[in-house]
Amino acid sequence: MNATPKVTFALLSLAAALSSAPLSAQDKFADIATARYQLRSTLVEPAPPELPQKFLPVENDPQAAFRPMHTLSTGAELKAELAKLREQYAPYMKDVAPALPVSRASVPLDVFDWRIGTEADAGDFAAVERGEGEWTAVKIPHYGAPLGRAVTYYRKVVDLSPAMFRAGALFICFKGVDYKAEVYVNGTLAGTHTGFFAPFEFNIAKLARPGKNTILVKVSNDYTTTGNSLGGENVRGDKIYAATGPGYDEPVQGWHHCPAGMGIYQTCRIEARNPMHVNDLFVRPLPEENRAEAWVEINNFNETQENVKLVVSVYGQNFEQTILKEMEYIPSSTFIPGVGDLAKPTDNQAVRLKMGHGVNYLRIPLDMTGFRWWNPDTPWLYQLQVTVQDEQGNELDAAKLQFGMRSFTMDTVSVPRGRMYLNGEQIRLRGANTMGHLQQCVIRGDTAQLIDDILLAKLCNMNYLRLTQRPVQPEIYEWFDKLGLLNQTDLPLFGSLRRNLFSEAVKQAEEMERLVRKHPSTIMVSYINERFPNAEGQPQRSFGELAEYERLFTALDQAVLITNPDRVIKAGDGDYDPPSPGLPDSHCYNGWYNGHGLGLGKMHRGYWQSVKPGWLYACGEFGSEGLDPEEVMYKYYPKGWLPVKGDEKSWTANLIPQAQTHRFHYMWYNTQDNLHDWVRASWDHQEWVTKFTTEAFRRDGRMVSFAIHLFIDAFPSGWMKTIMDVDRGPKPAYFAYRNALAPLMTSLRTDRWTFFPGERVNVEAWVCNDRNDAPQDYTLHYQLEKEGRVVWAHSVRADIPRNDSRFQGFIDFEAPKVGKRTAYQLRISLNDAAGNPVHQNVETIEVFPALKKSAAKVCAVGDKAAELAAAAGAVTVPSLSGAQVMLCDDIAAYNKDKEAIDAWVAAGGKLVLLELPAGDYRIGADDVKVERTTMGEYYFASPEVPHPLMKAFKPMDFKMWYDPAAGYVQPLLGHTVSAPGWTPLLLSGNSSWVEDRGPVMAACELRHGKGLFRISEVKLAGRTVNPVAGYFADILINRSKIEFTLSVPDGLCVLSVCGLFAAGSRCCRAVVSVAAAFPGWTYSCPFWC
Repeated sequence: MNATPKVTFALLSLAAALSSAPLSAQDKFADIATARYQLRSTLVEPAPPELPQKFLPVENDPQAAFRPMHTLSTGAELKAELAKLREQYAPYMKDVAPALPVSRASVPLDVFDWRIGTEADAGDFAAVERGEGEWTAVKIPHYGAPLGRAVTYYRKVVDLSPAMFRAGALFICFKGVDYKAEVYVNGTLAGTHTGFFAPFEFNIAKLARPGKNTILVKVSNDYTTTGNSLGGENVRGDKIYAATGPGYDEPVQGWHHCPAGMGIYQTCRIEARNPMHVNDLFVRPLPEENRAEAWVEINNFNETQENVKLVVSVYGQNFEQTILKEMEYIPSSTFIPGVGDLAKPTDNQAVRLKMGHGVNYLRIPLDMTGFRWWNPDTPWLYQLQVTVQDEQGNELDAAKLQFGMRSFTMDTVSVPRGRMYLNGEQIRLRGANTMGHLQQCVIRGDTAQLIDDILLAKLCNMNYLRLTQRPVQPEIYEWFDKLGLLNQTDLPLFGSLRRNLFSEAVKQAEEMERLVRKHPSTIMVSYINERFPNAEGQPQRSFGELAEYERLFTALDQAVLITNPDRVIKAGDGDYDPPSPGLPDSHCYNGWYNGHGLGLGKMHRGYWQSVKPGWLYACGEFGSEGLDPEEVMYKYYPKGWLPVKGDEKSWTANLIPQAQTHRFHYMWYNTQDNLHDWVRASWDHQEWVTKFTTEAFRRDGRMVSFAIHLFIDAFPSGWMKTIMDVDRGPKPAYFAYRNALAPLMTSLRTDRWTFFPGERVNVEAWVCNDRNDAPQDYTLHYQLEKEGRVVWAHSVRADIPRNDSRFQGFIDFEAPKVGKRTAYQLRISLNDAAGNPVHQNVETIEVFPALKKSAAKVCAVGDKAAELAAAAGAVTVPSLSGAQVMLCDDIAAYNKDKEAIDAWVAAGGKLVLLELPAGDYRIGADDVKVERTTMGEYYFASPEVPHPLMKAFKPMDFKMWYDPAAGYVQPLLGHTVSAPGWTPLLLSGNSSWVEDRGPVMAACELRHGKGLFRISEVKLAGRTVNPVAGYFADILINRSKIEFTLSVPDGLCVLSVCGLFAAGSRCCRAVVSVAAAFPGWTYSCPFWC
């Protein structure tokens, strides 16, 4: 054997090292993304629109040439723009409404003693009350471990003054406890609550006393209904939680977005009030009628029914306006007789409404004539003020609420259904998912960062955020209102719902709507994330049938709509068991979880996942992972996650718990050998797929809503699909997303990026407009550039639609003649009437020198082999007799005549096996294992191998190849090869969700006597219109020696492999170097220096 196997062995032995790297026991989200489900026959697959044969002129017009416009691209530029936006929105953050007198006294409960419960506590609860055990002082809000079935206790002794009791009622109030809370006051149970997000309170006037009082809160946690990992097994419980949370500051579990922790994670207090007080306020805006309704809830904790009157005012909150000032409202109604009932003296008489014990519900009409609309650009807010008085006019209580006058509707009648309207104007939702960063701002009391996070979304041209899989603290909604950022709030269900939790889910849906209904920024709610068929294989635990979920959705709808009749509802976000009621929503990670939803090339062509007929659609999640920047890693990461000094090349992202980069990079980009390059490679891919996907969505006018996953990490390595890191540093994908979300945008679309001279380059030009105006005097400029110089330019009048996308025409031209591989840029610019650029876009086109026809005599066995031989222009012969090369895609034919073929190879022949199916084979004297690629077929293979014949190629050449048969980009790799001793030509990887098995081969070769075995799993037949595919086929068929040519000046020679690349070196050194690595090869050199 020669030295080549040593290179191969070292490369493949890396797999063993990688497989031992720590990985999470289960990657549930990758599992979800790659599962396959049977579609219902009622669904239809949206197809690309048929484009008119409209060709834009390409004759050179020097007057049409333009300069590339500057776009935001650095953190420093972003900070400067953020400062401007703070100033722009400062007026909307003001509160200029008259001050409302304070009617309640409160004592904050901001520090507790805390400990984890023990088994002994169940038998001696009094010891817990007494404070026995080891306790730690914690500040509220407090959130964290333990996970799963666990109990923790919060204990505090609080001193209450006699004045607190003179008000008449005393409440202990919690804004949110995760998950089950039992509240004890002086040893007596005050009340219980289940669910992590809703506020609750208990009247403790009869339990508390002036002086010292012991408050004990027992908090119980559980496994979620989605499941938590326990010893490698997914264990499900009864906690309605989904899969996201605020996280906590612990690197292995707490930093990651998923841990279902527990605690008093919002503020709490003891509050003294009058027994007659305001329980809740909600303003239902009815702007089309110039009015609103104030829904006022009055609590009466007196034992008797009592009359009250309300004093109601409405003021501008962030601007000067008085809509209503101190209007007196006396609750009253009319007694309406029932049909067929006996006549009564009270029939049709006005009656005054007394406030009975408990909660009373009032609706007060508000004349809003002359109001200002709330919208994202000008978020004008009003303030409702309500004072409760007794019959003598004494003030009992007062409360206020900010609200906005806006309408949000979804048209579910007109076909296509699903168009959304804000204030009567069509709107498309463009945004991001959020997991924890906003919640952490509130937990830490960092209002300035919360404001900046919202403004950073607006700076990115987003108009909404999905509060992914959970309602959040009220402070977040209040700032959304003030800064004009729309949001979707989700009920925390994921995958399925436990049967025994039906009524709990309905209760929590009502609590969710009560929390968010006050806020003009909340325009939609959703019930369940990624619902699966047959309860994810657990129908004995959870609902599994669509009919059952339809009943659940009906019940949830009633709970929500009784609470807010105007709520727009999207039942499912990411529906794996469609159809669900309302707007169809599918998640699509096909640029990371390869093949998820639909093929990346198919989506780029204009297709989408199957949906209900007659509906528009949404994509609630898409994206890919981009690692944290190095400075964040070294600032926060534990030492064990970082490179070892002196051994930096062994570092991989597998050292970061639950990171997916190393396992999945094989599908998209090359393996790197140091931290810096890993970060850059992950960013490059994230940037590319963000632009690629977002522009596809923008071109599809049927896509009315989408949200990238994710926006900002709450903690280092939180879930690095974010486009901003924990320190709010923008990754390149942030700027790519910002550019692709420009309200008025240009887009260039092609299924091919590489050509031979003389071929037609055909690129679609698009204008995408999310605005509700359509400028008629804009122009579209486009030009071809080479090395920064304009080759030709032209311009036409732009045809801009209103709130839609529109094809402008094909930019069709002949690929230029080139003597070497040459890159061109096709750039497009949308200019306003004054000639100023509004938006620009660019695509890089590469032209390769034409390939010479193969001179080899080829015996082709199998259809793919015959097609590839014909495409290469080879001379085909019927048998091995006289053949130099055997192309074979029929492994059975090889096995049938293995002995003869092996002997032919040993005598100097070359056998090229194409696209072997999965199996174990004996090729020559070697064992070869072929496996299917995980996560579907790949769009990428890596040419970064030591083999000199592969040095011709650039790192990303084997990516996104056009398939003429399909008419769009299709995967190029469906199987991989493991064969000790073989030399790799192309690499890939076979990783699973629980391990990283390291690199495997996509193409390889082995010397056999004087001949050569080669295997290529890369799909070449029918794909050689892609020049790289053609050149690689040429290597497989024609190249088996290294050719040297001389560059005469200065006695230097240029090493030239296949005429495709050049690397300066002294000839003798080049030969010696190559000969040392690949002994046994045939070398030819016309001149030795």
